[in-house]
Amino acid sequence: MLKFLVVKFLEMVARLFCRVDKNLVTLYFLNYSGCNLNPVLEAYEKGEIKDCKFKVIELPEKPFESLWKRLLFKWHMIEWTAKSKVIVTTHGGRRLRRKTVHIELWHSFPTKKAGLMDKRVQRYDSKPNIFCSYSDFGTVLRNACVGLSISLYVVTGAPRNDYLLTVNGKKNLEKLFGMSLEGKRVIIFAPTFRFGYEDFVEGNKSYDNFFGFKEFDIQKFLSFLEESNIVFFLKLHPNEEWLFVDHFKRFGSDRIKIIESAILKRERTDFYKLLNGADLLVTDYSSIYFDWLLLDRPVVFTPVDLKEYKETRGGWLLDYDFWAAGPKCVDQDSLQKEVKKSLEDPNYYRPERQLVVKLVHQYRDANSTNRVLELIQKALRGERLV
Repeated sequence: MLKFLVVKFLEMVARLFCRVDKNLVTLYFLNYSGCNLNPVLEAYEKGEIKDCKFKVIELPEKPFESLWKRLLFKWHMIEWTAKSKVIVTTHGGRRLRRKTVHIELWHSFPTKKAGLMDKRVQRYDSKPNIFCSYSDFGTVLRNACVGLSISLYVVTGAPRNDYLLTVNGKKNLEKLFGMSLEGKRVIIFAPTFRFGYEDFVEGNKSYDNFFGFKEFDIQKFLSFLEESNIVFFLKLHPNEEWLFVDHFKRFGSDRIKIIESAILKRERTDFYKLLNGADLLVTDYSSIYFDWLLLDRPVVFTPVDLKEYKETRGGWLLDYDFWAAGPKCVDQDSLQKEVKKSLEDPNYYRPERQLVVKLVHQYRDANSTNRVLELIQKALRGERLV
């Protein structure tokens, strides 16, 4: 209750003493792990959007160590929100004035129950002016979780997906890790998180090995990578990377690399600038898979704790077995077998992938960033957005 009252007092102070800058756009930026704000910011830095100024508020990836630091950062956010003509977010937020326009890009395609559909919280407090969506189908799924007026949605596609269709991910991986990938096959494993959302634990995956398999032989896996000429990249979810990255570093080798958030931040390189450098994606329940579909490349799933994840997370908006268009593996032998088959046969599960991509992506071009920039410019000019 005290925290609530303090925040309300800070908001009142900001409304009284912070004047709105009609040219100010504030971006609430979280990380370089596939952030939809990165392409927008790059476009601004290249001069593709004019007559405005951008302010970037970098959100913390880990909890603050003290209450005082948390309050200082909260005031920092409130101050710039009160000053802004437009705010753009990817993880919710709220405007403080009616004249401020809030554009929500979000950070994933809606697959899991969240917000109003999540029995653990059953709420969604953010009320943006515009909610950007992947498709009409995606809008229906998203609105089940957030309960907004359907008129607030605009289908733009996700700006980060422009990277998938334009950059050379393999060259970016080579540059980031100082290695040659010429003639090599590349696999990226990008699992979702089990820890890091509120105080919940989702599923019961073991972290003894990358995949959570009950039995795993690292030497056998390294031999498989060597024989198949594969370089394996692990990208942990930022919610729990800080908990487990040091544990997995002990497996590092010429064939196993870890894509760390700290490295991406240092190099100002978004993970999606690396993603299309892979020949195959491995994931469990991460919605990164739906973006990957734009590349029409194989994907292998590792649903090791499917039953427990459903029970603790609350389930899916979509049927997992149908929408996960690729082989499912819960042990090392089947994973290695399916990876090999998927790399050798480009048509393996292709019809299933092509069905899903048509439903998920209304646009399959590299112009999602431009559509979002157009919305921002309209908001700055005070024009009707939809």
